[in-house]
Amino acid sequence: MAGFLIIAGLSGSILAFRFELDSGLNPHLFRVEPAGAALPVSQLVAHVERADPAVAVLTILPATKAGETASAYVGPRDGRVVDYNQVFLDPATGRILGRRMDGAFRLDRAHVIPLLYRFHYSLLIPGWGTLLMGVVAVAWLIDCFVGWVLTLPRGRPFWRKWRPIWGIKQGAGGYRLNLDLHRATGLWLWPVLFLLALSSMALNLNHELFRPVLSALLPTSPSIWDRPSPAEPPAMVLDWDAAVAAAQAEAGRRGLDGPVGMIYAARAQGFYMLRVGHRHAPGFGTSALFISGVDGSILSVDEAGGGQAGDRIAGLMFPLHSGQIAGLPGRILICIAGLAVAMLSVTGIYIWWKKRAARLSRKASAAGVPRQSHR
Repeated sequence: MAGFLIIAGLSGSILAFRFELDSGLNPHLFRVEPAGAALPVSQLVAHVERADPAVAVLTILPATKAGETASAYVGPRDGRVVDYNQVFLDPATGRILGRRMDGAFRLDRAHVIPLLYRFHYSLLIPGWGTLLMGVVAVAWLIDCFVGWVLTLPRGRPFWRKWRPIWGIKQGAGGYRLNLDLHRATGLWLWPVLFLLALSSMALNLNHELFRPVLSALLPTSPSIWDRPSPAEPPAMVLDWDAAVAAAQAEAGRRGLDGPVGMIYAARAQGFYMLRVGHRHAPGFGTSALFISGVDGSILSVDEAGGGQAGDRIAGLMFPLHSGQIAGLPGRILICIAGLAVAMLSVTGIYIWWKKRAARLSRKASAAGVPRQSHR
């Protein structure tokens, strides 16, 4: 478990500033000189698909402020083979600024941050990598409580015996320094580490474990994604712009602030999913609106921070895990916590190794005493 947590902690501390790092490494993909009003979404989609008829746009992220590019995620059309899945566009002209394969094992500037993101939650293992990291998260969640209990003093007075564990002894030797770093850091950051472990499990084992347990404990609204897909994909009569207009009207009626920042065409299910709100703003994140592609009706709305008790807890998982819930201070804390997770894993291994060596030495000594006495 420690090995996996070292990987997750170090990569997570970097990913706390994922978008800033990605745009800083690739300004030609994320920034553009403002050149007028943004084109309608349908025109941006048309530019992408006209530039390469082998692809179909699955998701588009319109620019939400001046100087920002638009981007689209694409998939192959009619079984064709393409070597990219993300396209960046000038929102005012539709000009293609660049393409990349998000998540590909490439260590150049364009691919390193998306690669690190997928490595963080799946180790880049197709199929079962996400499940593996979810199981590690469950073990980590249990270990949080085990570690807490192990710090509790066995005698009294309770606080006088427990208080030294919260600090680091000055001038101590190497082993004691490791022990104090391990215990004190774990205690001071325990709430953050617990929430990181819980949210890791929730994000990686959402349908397998988190949702079933949450629904059993708290009232939770059914998800539109749980509905079975039609035997035949419905005809998506509604175009992208009409879906945006329907979502904006519903968002206005509900008092949801912010622009439409993402539109996903769920063609197999026959609806659009649109996210309303600023993508990286503090709080619960963005709200999701589901619009029928057949008749433009509102199928479902997942308001950020809204719904039943279980919905609100589920909606908290990603903002907590990323630190986004508290804005920049929250992401700085997550960055520090990621480094702490790696440090706790290393110091924990060292403490275990030293104790194991001492146990083996005692066993060897105990086994040798009778033979010496017999001689």
